[in-house]
Amino acid sequence: MPTARYNLAIETSSPAGSVSLGAGDELLESGVLPAQQRHAIALMPAVDAMVARHGFQPRDCEAVFVSVGPGSFTGLRIGVTIAKTLARVSGAAIAAVPTLDVIAENVTADHERVAVCLNAKRGQCFTGVYQRTEDGWQRITDPALLTPPQVAEHEPAAVVGDAHVVERLDWPGAIERLGVELAVPRSEVVWRLGRAMLERGETTDPYALSPLYVRLPEAEEIWQKNQATQPRSQQAT
Repeated sequence: MPTARYNLAIETSSPAGSVSLGAGDELLESGVLPAQQRHAIALMPAVDAMVARHGFQPRDCEAVFVSVGPGSFTGLRIGVTIAKTLARVSGAAIAAVPTLDVIAENVTADHERVAVCLNAKRGQCFTGVYQRTEDGWQRITDPALLTPPQVAEHEPAAVVGDAHVVERLDWPGAIERLGVELAVPRSEVVWRLGRAMLERGETTDPYALSPLYVRLPEAEEIWQKNQATQPRSQQAT
């Protein structure tokens, strides 16, 4: 039976969800969630099976590292909910890892500055700009909704993003478009970044943990717009 407590990394911000299990500073296993199932169906069975294979119990969880977005609204809610539940059951610490930081780690050091951009529709991107330093990639802008010209103002040498961002948006200047495979966040990177955050004391109270949406879900935006156009008498009923 294991003597150390385990730590778990959850990545559900994209369709290609994944989970990683570690003990202390050792990464034990990583696995991709079944593509044919939704994260709500696949995540907990995958976690249970992975933990059981290594002889752990749910109470043995020391820390949960969760990718908090931007990304899929539904996927983020699922990952955050599981992280909250595990933390409350086991007393585990939580590290909320920005998804754009996770994706930036896929980019090699060939460029001094890159922009990580995910499709936000309406010609906009969920964007973070990163500068290469001796310690790796450092985010120099907060996650924000930007158009390609606004991204270009930060003078990135390259952009990494999903197929829509790379292939359909009009990027000004000489910005290099990197391969779309680099835009897939991986749980083993969430695990590594989460471990570093934990060591720095950068943890989040489970009751305060929430997804990083940058923008409201589309359904909520539509609801608010409809409420704003309705007469006050109808809103009150």
